[in-house]
Amino acid sequence: MKRAVVFLLILIFSISITSAVFADMNEKIGNHWSGGQINRDFLLYYFPYLAKENFKRLSPEEPINEDEFLLSFSSLLKEKGYTPVEVGWKTALDRIEMVRIIGEKLAELEVVEFDTKDMPFIDIDGITESQRQALSNLYSIGIIDGQSNAKFNPYAKITQAEAIIVLQRINNLLDNIANDEHIDEPGESREPEEIPFTLSGIIQSYFGKEGINTRIQEDKGLVTATKMFPTPGYSVEVEKITKDNGEYKIYLDITPPDEESILPQVITYKTITMEIDKQYLGNPPYNFVWGNFFKLK
Repeated sequence: MKRAVVFLLILIFSISITSAVFADMNEKIGNHWSGGQINRDFLLYYFPYLAKENFKRLSPEEPINEDEFLLSFSSLLKEKGYTPVEVGWKTALDRIEMVRIIGEKLAELEVVEFDTKDMPFIDIDGITESQRQALSNLYSIGIIDGQSNAKFNPYAKITQAEAIIVLQRINNLLDNIANDEHIDEPGESREPEEIPFTLSGIIQSYFGKEGINTRIQEDKGLVTATKMFPTPGYSVEVEKITKDNGEYKIYLDITPPDEESILPQVITYKTITMEIDKQYLGNPPYNFVWGNFFKLK
């Protein structure tokens, strides 16, 4: 009994630490336009200098320095098996210069066939031909957007939020390329890879927020998944976790309460904690999502 109590306290403590970390991040970007787009795990892994000391330096509208951006870009390239870029200067980075660096690197790696298309921007007459070509290439594959439908604002400084989102898009692009290289022959189907896991516990509470958080330890990943229910009578089990196209999908087996049972109409939250050996996770970031569609009665 004592061991069970100790385990429960450790579990609650772990969840509270994870929640506190994400709360600090949400204070910085929760109300910013990028708040719903920035992947927490991606930021923690590839922009650690912004995440230090509870995200002390994270400020989505602040410019990012060239040397730090290239450090993050190089880290991403190395994780995907490509050669890094050269170190830059400790000065704020222009949007168009970032475009040139990325465009030339992706062209050098020959990782994508560019499909050049017309650009709607009316403020790019003064950029060089190489910058224009890089912008056209990256715009055509969805890596780069304008600051509005008609303006790119080439000499504005790239912000932290913009830098993170651009590298997330490059990460997805490189993952898609890697997946395409492993597609089976025509007529064959490829089943998603099932990931082994250990269920650490399920806690029910009357407050919380739906979502999935991950915390990577030395040899394993700790995943906490919270689901909301309309009454306390639901039971939940984890059916499986699969890896498919760069996403880790959590499938739940949900059993509703007996229709004749009398239960208070109080919203409850089930928080499920799972451990996954790091050998099954591969390279970060780890994008965990719900694997099944929930329609609760």
